[in-house]
Amino acid sequence: MKTASRWAAWVMFGVGSVIWLGCGKPAVDAPQTYAVSIKITYHDQPVSGANVTLIPQVQSGRGAAGLTDDSGLAKMGLPGLTDGAVPGKYWVSVSKVESAQVDPNVSADEFYAQQTTSEDAPPSSPKQLLPTKYLGGQTGGLECEVKEQPDQTFEFSLTD
Repeated sequence: MKTASRWAAWVMFGVGSVIWLGCGKPAVDAPQTYAVSIKITYHDQPVSGANVTLIPQVQSGRGAAGLTDDSGLAKMGLPGLTDGAVPGKYWVSVSKVESAQVDPNVSADEFYAQQTTSEDAPPSSPKQLLPTKYLGGQTGGLECEVKEQPDQTFEFSLTD
């Protein structure tokens, strides 16, 4: 009887292991990428805190995104997967918004009352700090081509 109990325990352990191992997230294969940085300036000054997006010019392409640092440099990456960008031609989209600073101790009702009654209330929608023509890929005229080589940097000087 002891042998049957051990055998049953091993079978249950094996079945449980197979089920446990099979229930994980499926592995996502990241495509081959290359290190890409985008430098953004506006009025000859580096733009800090701008969202930069690489929009593929072909439907089968894969976009990349990054956020500029104090020197205006954004290191691009595939969100949630890996750093870098896939080789290909891209339109470049750049945006930076000014959002209201909200006191975390203010309730939602108090915030709404401030918005509707106070002239000093923060704006209800974010304000674009860069020309809006750069929001869309094709409208801004910014383009780059990522090649199969390491450490590529593209520089763009935005104009009004």
